Amino acid sequence: MALLNYIDRYLDIMLSYPFVIRVAMIFILINIFAALIFFATLYFTVRNRKKLEKEIKTVYPEQRKFFSDILASQAFMPDFEIQNQFVEKFGKLNNRSYIPAITSLQDLVKENPDLIKAKNYRSIIDGLKIDRHLEKRLDFSSTRERLRTFQTLSILDLTISDSKILPHTYSRNISLKKESRNSYVGISSHDPFKFFEHTDNSINYWDQINLIKQLEIHHKNHLPNFSKWIKYSKNISQQTFIIKAVAYFKQRSSIPALIELLDTPDHTVRKEVISALGTMQVEQIEDRLISIYHDQPQACQDAIIEALYTINSGNCLEFLKEAYTFSSNMESKKLIAEVIYRYNEAGKHFIETLSQQEEGFEKLILEHVKNPLIPSRLSLVSRKTAKDYANNLDNLSFSI
Repeated sequence: MALLNYIDRYLDIMLSYPFVIRVAMIFILINIFAALIFFATLYFTVRNRKKLEKEIKTVYPEQRKFFSDILASQAFMPDFEIQNQFVEKFGKLNNRSYIPAITSLQDLVKENPDLIKAKNYRSIIDGLKIDRHLEKRLDFSSTRERLRTFQTLSILDLTISDSKILPHTYSRNISLKKESRNSYVGISSHDPFKFFEHTDNSINYWDQINLIKQLEIHHKNHLPNFSKWIKYSKNISQQTFIIKAVAYFKQRSSIPALIELLDTPDHTVRKEVISALGTMQVEQIEDRLISIYHDQPQACQDAIIEALYTINSGNCLEFLKEAYTFSSNMESKKLIAEVIYRYNEAGKHFIETLSQQEEGFEKLILEHVKNPLIPSRLSLVSRKTAKDYANNLDNLSFSI
């Protein structure tokens, strides 16, 4: 009652003030209430977040051990049994309990991807309905959570319905669109290479690494033939990625398509083609590379020199000597000298002899080439690596 009297009295006082002051006081009151609501929301949000982090920190090691023991077991466990054990130890499954569960399982798979092939891996996924939970997160989460969900689906090697992914692949949010399209390659259950057909599928350096990982994990043993996208892709960034993928997976059936692209007017694409042919050690292309060398921009000329070094047929020493003699770019001259020195014994002898005859800066270049303590760019394109091409992302030779 006293409160009502106080409010009534306050209103009478307000009405006695001029109109402008009344409006100002109303705005002040509104701002005070808004500030109180904001700080209260902030307080409870931070408190709940700290509480959740504490719970996760407590339960994470136990859940990690729980999953680790099941995955290590050679005895098959049905999904309902895993679910019952989980609920008994950690309580009912809900949005809160899924966070440490998925995190612990994801960390285990990151450390050892072979766990995906474990006898009880699928039982864990089905028993805890992890794939269904992640699908729901795509529908009812923030953009940040959706990005994380796509990454989780990929790491856990889970496929979901295309209808859940496709809306995000056309999102106006560039980050979400890129992540969903990259993840589509790994988690689509219908047409994983759909977006290679699109002209707006721009692919940057990090997208390339992500896509290579997706192809490596999900499609290594049943890759499509990349030739059609090499030939007909209108997007330069996508075309260069496809060329790198051909080299990375040593898809020799795409070599004719690569050779055709040596005549492309875009020197960025042409450089990647030359590098790919070198990486795959296509020896029959050596004469063609030598014949076009003098007509190429500097980046393509350097790529040709590296390709000849990687192919290592032993038939190009005279050309390399000529290229060294007529090169006017000091960086390229150093590269050619390195290639000659490492090409074969005759090349090494040539550089040794030349270093005794040269003077000034050119002599310094040759001394650098001979010094094993000075890092060489050829260490990234060693002939041994090309011949025994290991499945390692370091071999991509991506350039930003």
